[in-house]
Amino acid sequence: MEEEVVKATKFQSPVPFLRQFRNFIFGKKKPDVFTRLTFNINMIIWISFLLWSVISYFTISSREMVYRFKGIPVDSILKNRGVELGFEGPDFLSRLLTFNGIAVICWSIVFIGLILLFRKKKQFIYFVLGGTVFYLGMSIFYLSFTYFMEDTTMYDKIALLVVIVSSIIHSYLMKNEREGGSINFFGENENEVEAIE
Repeated sequence: MEEEVVKATKFQSPVPFLRQFRNFIFGKKKPDVFTRLTFNINMIIWISFLLWSVISYFTISSREMVYRFKGIPVDSILKNRGVELGFEGPDFLSRLLTFNGIAVICWSIVFIGLILLFRKKKQFIYFVLGGTVFYLGMSIFYLSFTYFMEDTTMYDKIALLVVIVSSIIHSYLMKNEREGGSINFFGENENEVEAIE
């Protein structure tokens, strides 16, 4: 009986390609539980901030279209809020547009850091903290401290704190692991626990 040769077609499942792409980005080796937990929490935060920045950028840049189709006066709402914050004329509008454009770049840099975190590369801290701190600095110094306090939600503030603190803690634990310690937050080596059991 002759073996049937399956020819690759464009209608075959994309799963193998997606698996190869995932392995190319994140690597084949799965990290420890604490690293995966840190990665997953920061990844959820990253997705929410990136989506919000992209949506905000396109909403502001397409404000006339939004008004035409939805009847929402984005232009006047933002200008009025800008005046309340102490900005003159359309200055707040242009700053907000620039801020959200740069925010997309900042969160793209953070994503590179998250990939390095998953791969357990010590350089991850520079990308994660670099992108996050620059975003935070833009929010406070470019838009104003009042904007950060009044227009930034509590979720945003807590999420930014979580990203910064969890990255610093994980960087310290990775350094500890390289020096022969454990990545485990509680200081117990997983291999030692298994040996005791």
